[in-house]
Amino acid sequence: MTQIASATTPLPLSLDEVTPAWLTGALASSFPGIEVTEVRRDREFFGTAASARLHLSYAPGGPVGPASVHVKGGFDDTWRKRVWMALQQEVRFYNEIAPEVALNIPTVYFAATDDAPQGILVLEDLLARGVTFGQNMLPVTADHVANVLEAIAPMHAAWWGSPRLARLAGWEQPQRTFLKYCFRPSHWDVLVDWANGDLLVEAIGSAQNALTALDRLWGWCDAQPHTFVHGDPHGGNLFYEADGRPGILDWQLCFAGTYSHDMAWIIVTSLDVDQRREHERDLVQTYRDALRAAGGPAPELDEMWTSYRRQMAHAIASYGALPRDNGPAPVMEEAGKRVFTAAIDHDLLGVWGLR
Repeated sequence: MTQIASATTPLPLSLDEVTPAWLTGALASSFPGIEVTEVRRDREFFGTAASARLHLSYAPGGPVGPASVHVKGGFDDTWRKRVWMALQQEVRFYNEIAPEVALNIPTVYFAATDDAPQGILVLEDLLARGVTFGQNMLPVTADHVANVLEAIAPMHAAWWGSPRLARLAGWEQPQRTFLKYCFRPSHWDVLVDWANGDLLVEAIGSAQNALTALDRLWGWCDAQPHTFVHGDPHGGNLFYEADGRPGILDWQLCFAGTYSHDMAWIIVTSLDVDQRREHERDLVQTYRDALRAAGGPAPELDEMWTSYRRQMAHAIASYGALPRDNGPAPVMEEAGKRVFTAAIDHDLLGVWGLR
């Protein structure tokens, strides 16, 4: 399909502004000659990005496009101002990188940015092909996690050390900027007073320690061989075909980085504490085997295990320190429990010389 890299007219800033007339223009390059006459919305979601499923009707006798689509963008003023860089980066992914990523991802019909700042995607409606969406707290097994690792390892192998990565210079910054913001002093106090605050303090001690661990992690990551990483492959960013084959959503935080960023993130966020403790080393081995089978370099298992442990500095920030309005309280509580406990189990303070 043809995508649009930048908007010639202002993009909608609310779901109510996603009108039949706007959709007619947005879909024109992918479905020439269509005229959208009616839009009905359901499955609205407001989080880091806002989204909805749109059921479309078309002018009688003319060309017809998809019966439904999924629209995603900064349709909430507060979150758009927080994460506009990530919204625009996902547009860049679909326009510039997606054709070179051999993974199961949605088809994009329209992807554009403007100076509002806004970034909007119109994607295929995956429900129309019968997929099941993952959830952050959906019960999964080690086999589910192994399947995702085996799906993403070939992407890492294909991009490992590639000159194509030069196009992604600076793409790591939106995530890093936001995670540092999550450890500002006022928010640290909120985290400590909230559920699992005692585990957070045991894991990292202080906001300054957390920031130092992130800086040391990023310095180490920047010195490692790079590949293309999704950046945020937690359970809520996955979907599954009827045959169980996984797919990956939400490319807002993709960048050129080290493989262990994705590898660790998949394991630590997908499994509850007991499952993670039982299976994590075997899953690191599963990833290593898949990477090697796809023709990628295969660091020794002990080296991969050390890399996995280092990534706990990212985990406590990106899953445990988010603003409390990022999701339902039970989900946020369980997320914090998983990553804070993992950081304690792997001695995050010791790993980064903070004891």
